[in-house]
Amino acid sequence: MRKLEETKRLKSVEDKQVSSEVFDNKTLQVLYKLAKQGYLQSLNGVISTGKEANVFLGIDDDDNEVAVKIYRVVTLDFKKIKEYIAGDPRFKSHGNNTRQIITAWTQKEFKNLSRLYNLDLNVPEPYTANENVLVMEYLEHSEEDASAAPPLSKIKIDNAEEVFEEIINFMDVSYNQAQLVHGDLSRYNILYSYGHPYIIDVSQATLTSHPASMQLLDRDIENIVYDSKKFNLDLTFDYIKERIIKKD
Repeated sequence: MRKLEETKRLKSVEDKQVSSEVFDNKTLQVLYKLAKQGYLQSLNGVISTGKEANVFLGIDDDDNEVAVKIYRVVTLDFKKIKEYIAGDPRFKSHGNNTRQIITAWTQKEFKNLSRLYNLDLNVPEPYTANENVLVMEYLEHSEEDASAAPPLSKIKIDNAEEVFEEIINFMDVSYNQAQLVHGDLSRYNILYSYGHPYIIDVSQATLTSHPASMQLLDRDIENIVYDSKKFNLDLTFDYIKERIIKKD
């Protein structure tokens, strides 16, 4: 294995046996490039694993913690990805070239995060994206707990009413100002950091001009209504939709 420039090392790659499913040769080359650019000096433990990607804890050249999302090349649902990209005018079709499709998908998440972050919405700040690797802000649980912010699906909270109010506000601003619909919003991809909800996994988020955007919005609303009941709230579909879709 080639060494990183000077003393830089990707610890989880060189020191641990990690799946070749994630760290293929091309992905390693991308990580080395990001290391040379100062975005990474080490790559440590896994923060989360999913069907499409793993998220690792990284350290940049300023010793800041960052989240490094690496999309899998082998196990991605390409049919799903191509359907979302095909309906998004920001991206061109890449045929059946899997590497190009993954790169477009990663860039899609980076651009969606940037669009939302620039509106001061609670999403991780995106730093850079290169091929199938996205580097973004690491969200910790709280001032007393520096571990990774947990998803709402795994915790109990005392301020559920305020949290879901913030989630609905996110959906409102996302739809009406960012012109984006998340499309897969639920308690599984809403992190709880410093008492506030942070929305993640926005790679599939679509523009409101997408022909399926209203169907996806309705699904998001249904998920949030269902999730709110887990926290003893009584939100309704009509209430949330009327907050998002303004009547003249």
